[in-house]
Amino acid sequence: MMRQRGYNSAYPVEIDIWSPGLPVPEWLSDIAAVKFMDGEGNLTLETIPLSGGGFEVKGSDGQILIRTSGVVCYGSGRLFGLSHKQLRILYEE
Repeated sequence: MMRQRGYNSAYPVEIDIWSPGLPVPEWLSDIAAVKFMDGEGNLTLETIPLSGGGFEVKGSDGQILIRTSGVVCYGSGRLFGLSHKQLRILYEE
């Protein structure tokens, strides 16, 4: 869980984040397309690398759920993307 450094009303005060390589949180696995589940229950989501960097996450309905150049964020009931620079500026652990 990360918390805003100051206050910006355009963003939630607290967020949870995910990027490829991290364990997939329930808030994301519930709505994203799962590509693979290993024997220990670890999930791999369907992601599509972008030519300019970043990635897209496919939703369980086959549509693109989110596109981001850095991390997928969840807070105040909404999903959004932030670059790594934006994340460092806006939030702290």
